[in-house]
Amino acid sequence: MRPAALFLSILFPVLLAACGERKAALPAAAAVPALAGKEAGGAVTAAPAPLPPTPEQLEAQAAALRERAVLMHAIFGEKFNPAANEAPMELGEPDEPGVRMYTIEPVAHAFLPNGDAALVANALVVRAERDGIRVHTDGGLLNVFILRKADGRWTLLRHHANIARLGSWERIGTAKFMRLAPGKTGLAMLYGGAFQGYVDRYLSLYDLGAETMHDLTGAGIAVSASALACEPADTETCYDVTSGWRFAVSASGAAYNDLVFQFRGQEDSKKDLRRKGGEGPRLASDLTRLDGPARYAYDGKTYVLVEGKNLAKSH
Repeated sequence: MRPAALFLSILFPVLLAACGERKAALPAAAAVPALAGKEAGGAVTAAPAPLPPTPEQLEAQAAALRERAVLMHAIFGEKFNPAANEAPMELGEPDEPGVRMYTIEPVAHAFLPNGDAALVANALVVRAERDGIRVHTDGGLLNVFILRKADGRWTLLRHHANIARLGSWERIGTAKFMRLAPGKTGLAMLYGGAFQGYVDRYLSLYDLGAETMHDLTGAGIAVSASALACEPADTETCYDVTSGWRFAVSASGAAYNDLVFQFRGQEDSKKDLRRKGGEGPRLASDLTRLDGPARYAYDGKTYVLVEGKNLAKSH
């Protein structure tokens, strides 16, 4: 037996026990802090440098990776490559006939209130010519595996395969777990892309308890938009809008909580009125503040805007 195989034969029983001990932390509401913006004169406000992780945070990250490896091994068995943190799987191609081979990459996981585990993963198409290269204009494919523990072993209960194509560089973005409503655990996916200086970020929501998972927002809700490479002297409008978001109790008694956003930002749309076709540096008088709230409610099919304006979507 190879040393790696011997190591795994010892490691996995220990990790399986550890998975049974750990409980999920599912916050009642999610909040995404707004990014650093710009002052009225156009200067960028510097964000404080992030603090290095504490030993406790490093250990928590390591424990999460160990738990995720256990869940991957429970799904794929010996096909799971712990060194590469991936496994092969044949899946149907979205909106296309037939099947293709994918590489399944675990992204995040949580233990649900009923004891089941939810593993969020990205499916990457296997291409012989890939050689580590990802297509920046293509998103990743969202997959969710629901596992249940019985007799000390995790077994696959449901696989929601290739639910949606999200993000860019063939990656699905960041996964967060929270309660969509009392008794309903949800998954929020934050994703986006950047192209020629334009950066957009979106939020999609999924009910982890649904028999068939789909995006509750329809096609994603814009949470930020910016033109980082925009030149003020150009004819285009420069802008930078971001938002924080949180859940609030449904005002209409809907199946899911309302979503509340607070947008802030600016654009230099006044410059055309001042210049009348001329070019020059951007002035404080060019800038228009873009601040305001927006509220989305679930109407039985999807989240719809019921109050305010989505200032990130308007760009």
